[in-house]
Amino acid sequence: MITAVLFLIISSLDTLHLNLDQAIDIALKHNAEVKQLRIEYEGAKLKTDEAISAWYPRINASGYYAYLSDLPVFTIDSMPVPMGQHENYGFRLSLQQVLFSWGKIYKAYKISDLGAHIARLKLKRKEQKLRYDVTNNFYNLLVLDEMVKLTEQSLEQLELHTDAVKKRFDAGLAPRFELIRAQVQLANLKPGVIEAKNGLRIAREGFKLLLGLPLDRVVIPEGELKIVEQDFELDTLIQTALKERIEIKELEDTKSIAELARGLSARANLPVLVAGAVYERKKPFGFTGNEWGSNLTFNIGFQFPLFTGFKNLAKYREAGLDLKQAELGLDNLTRAIVFEVKRAYLNFLAAKEKVASARENLKQAKKAFQIIETRYNNGLATNLEYLDTQLALTRTKTNYLLAVKDYYTAHAEIYKAIGREE
Repeated sequence: MITAVLFLIISSLDTLHLNLDQAIDIALKHNAEVKQLRIEYEGAKLKTDEAISAWYPRINASGYYAYLSDLPVFTIDSMPVPMGQHENYGFRLSLQQVLFSWGKIYKAYKISDLGAHIARLKLKRKEQKLRYDVTNNFYNLLVLDEMVKLTEQSLEQLELHTDAVKKRFDAGLAPRFELIRAQVQLANLKPGVIEAKNGLRIAREGFKLLLGLPLDRVVIPEGELKIVEQDFELDTLIQTALKERIEIKELEDTKSIAELARGLSARANLPVLVAGAVYERKKPFGFTGNEWGSNLTFNIGFQFPLFTGFKNLAKYREAGLDLKQAELGLDNLTRAIVFEVKRAYLNFLAAKEKVASARENLKQAKKAFQIIETRYNNGLATNLEYLDTQLALTRTKTNYLLAVKDYYTAHAEIYKAIGREE
């Protein structure tokens, strides 16, 4: 239902307003890499179905018609007797079933099944990463939008101040130096406004690409830059990551595949017991006569690969190397995940401290600007003091927005590191 509503929204409007949940839903549906991995997963499931087919019997049918222009003839009591008939018909139906294979069919099926599970895990891991990327880009857009508003407000405020300085200069109450300095400060701020707007436009284009939306559509993220305080315990995060991270599950499956492949290679030279039946109907049925006839044959036997040029031995050793590689990879991955969790945790703590510090600095900068603005309007502060204070306020607001962005990024990295969704 939600997907249908989103589709209608996307189809009917030129400008698409999205909150974070809607953006994630659209990305999961339209992202090109996710679509590709879904196809790979479907292909892996078909390989499992292919492996299952080895348990079923093989049934084949064949038929023929043959016309013999010359027939061999032998003589019995001076009478010529032809060997066969000019027109020959035949139909054959055969069945073959593996009775015992030392578990080779089962192991081949389990390898295919684990391969499908790995493909599913890869898809899930990509979906998790996509959620993280969408979240990170979403809040980045919100911050950039606030940056644009901040620079525009600063520009507007500085334009008003420059006009006020010009009026004071025209009235002979301010020296030309103050006017020139205000005009230079205004000119210096304009490239920053242009740069902020351009950065926002580029980020929106990248966001549309990430969501899998047409690049000619206008996408406007809608959300609030609100800090939700949350605490984490490092030991709990590490335990959760080692339990939930998909990469560990993938390597565990890869290790299981290597073990199964080695067991399969070890049994490759063992005989396979098979049984079969053949039904055949043909005309003519014998050497003489021209009648239809049929017979039914049952058989049981074995297939024994006595020598394959050491191919199976090489496969066994190769599977052993794959197993060692998977074990080493699992150990390295575990240590890398522990480091990733610690890094995300420390970045989160630093981001919290930066937000708290930036929030307090912003309060002080606002108070300072209010004081200097009042003093300047009353002629108790210089133009230089006013401009410096305003610049400090703009930088403090910018630092606060960047601190909020870093907090959201660090918060998302925590969940990415432990393999869970927010």
